[in-house]
Amino acid sequence: MRFLLCLTVFGFLSFTSLSQNTFDFDYTLNSEAFGKERKFYVHVPELYYEKEDISFGVVYVLDAQAPAFYNNAKSIIDYLVWSYQVMPLIVVGIYSDDRGPEFIPIDKMNPENGGTSHILQNHIRNEVFPFIREKFRVNSFRALIGHSRGGAFIASTLFGEQRDMFNAYLAISPSMGYLKGQILNDVAENIEKKPKYDAFLYASYGSVGSIEQNNETYVHYLDSLWNRYPNPNMHWISKKFEGTSHWGVVAPSVADGILEMNRAYQVDQFLVEKFVKQSDNNLSKQMEEYYSAQQEKLGWTFPLNASDLRYYGTQLSENEKYLPALELLGMAMEKDPFNINTYFNMAWAYRELNRMEEAKAMYLRGKEMLQQNESNKDKVYIDKWLGRIQKQLDEIER
Repeated sequence: MRFLLCLTVFGFLSFTSLSQNTFDFDYTLNSEAFGKERKFYVHVPELYYEKEDISFGVVYVLDAQAPAFYNNAKSIIDYLVWSYQVMPLIVVGIYSDDRGPEFIPIDKMNPENGGTSHILQNHIRNEVFPFIREKFRVNSFRALIGHSRGGAFIASTLFGEQRDMFNAYLAISPSMGYLKGQILNDVAENIEKKPKYDAFLYASYGSVGSIEQNNETYVHYLDSLWNRYPNPNMHWISKKFEGTSHWGVVAPSVADGILEMNRAYQVDQFLVEKFVKQSDNNLSKQMEEYYSAQQEKLGWTFPLNASDLRYYGTQLSENEKYLPALELLGMAMEKDPFNINTYFNMAWAYRELNRMEEAKAMYLRGKEMLQQNESNKDKVYIDKWLGRIQKQLDEIER
């Protein structure tokens, strides 16, 4: 397969620009699946360059030939990654030359007049996936976002022979009534067989206009199928956004869908606070049990890193939830024992609990860590923190 590379950021750049903090990439390749050139786009967040030791999941977005739609989805995901609300993700936009047939399957009643979703599946799986794996620092997690007719492509993929292409599927106002009900019939037959999906499926719809009235019935039909044939390896969520039309439902669905998707694979701040409300004393156990259950259901989870644990722990301290805060901060320290903020925040939590000896010990541990790693840090930075620690120790001794 011959790849043609075109990167445009204020002019033409060679592929070596990846090391120069380029965030958007345009690619064209000669597709054997389609027998012609095909485009796709890639967006990486700032975090891609800031954290070179981590890998990224990939969110594939259909209809990237519509710049407003692709840029909207890309920007929302980019913001959620930037603000540490979701796991590290990059975005790949799939450009369609003819979305009509590309998003629907072959018509069983009239194969000569059917869709070409099987060709698009082949293109993505055998041409785009390998390219992304080779050129970008990605892990095995893949999600797919489709709107309107793109929801039909999601249905024919997830409920067909290619269901293992993606871990997660976000169907926004999915139009699944094509081919005289063939897609919905195939969905029902597949769900009834209860295969091992290992998948997250999110479907949303609005409340304004005839299109949403139709698509609401399709989502309700899926709801009824999951109620009739519950599947232990499917994480299903449906949402209605009041006051939104077929077009207005897109932005809130992308934001909410990505957050819900992330929550299925990773404990986030929402779940942390939910677990704390249930019990102050066993947060780490609740998190472990959640990860175990989701791994069993979905076959994939993403653990929190030290920065996430430290932030969530600090937030709990500010809400006077000191015991669970200490659990999270302790977990953060295990993952990264060289961050002085963790020691300082743990000592502060101990002080608020009036456990002064433990607070003092934590300040001293932080001081020792700084002194042992003094050669790796700026002297001004070290002196600043040593001064802060000494001030806190003096206060404890008074």
